[in-house]
Amino acid sequence: MAGLPNGRYRIAFTNEQFLTAVEQGPGAPLMLLPPGSGLSEEWEVRGNGNGTHTVRIPDVDAYVSFDGEPDMHEPALILPESREWRLIPGMEPGTYFIGVTDAPMRLGLSLLRIYPPRVALAPEYGDPYQAWTFQRVD
Repeated sequence: MAGLPNGRYRIAFTNEQFLTAVEQGPGAPLMLLPPGSGLSEEWEVRGNGNGTHTVRIPDVDAYVSFDGEPDMHEPALILPESREWRLIPGMEPGTYFIGVTDAPMRLGLSLLRIYPPRVALAPEYGDPYQAWTFQRVD
């Protein structure tokens, strides 16, 4: 998708919750935390020229991913192998759904009711207003 330029972003699920990695190590879960929590909340987004993107912690081989094949409610993790995602424009300007490339799923809120909230694969037919906002970091 040509709509989102390569670069560093903070990725917000709501105005108060950002995609956050609490660790850079393999298998670390992705969470939603308030801005300025002191943890990694900046992401490098790179287009692959084929309509897909990778999302990683800047300057580290640690990517937004999930373990194995896509499965509903599978936790989103930090893994050393890159994974491609489809960025699908949301209902509001500047928002995107982060879609799995080969399954009708996208990144969303985990069904686990714990704090901090976790990120997991969710059905593609979920709430159309729960897209992610990509805020450019200069």
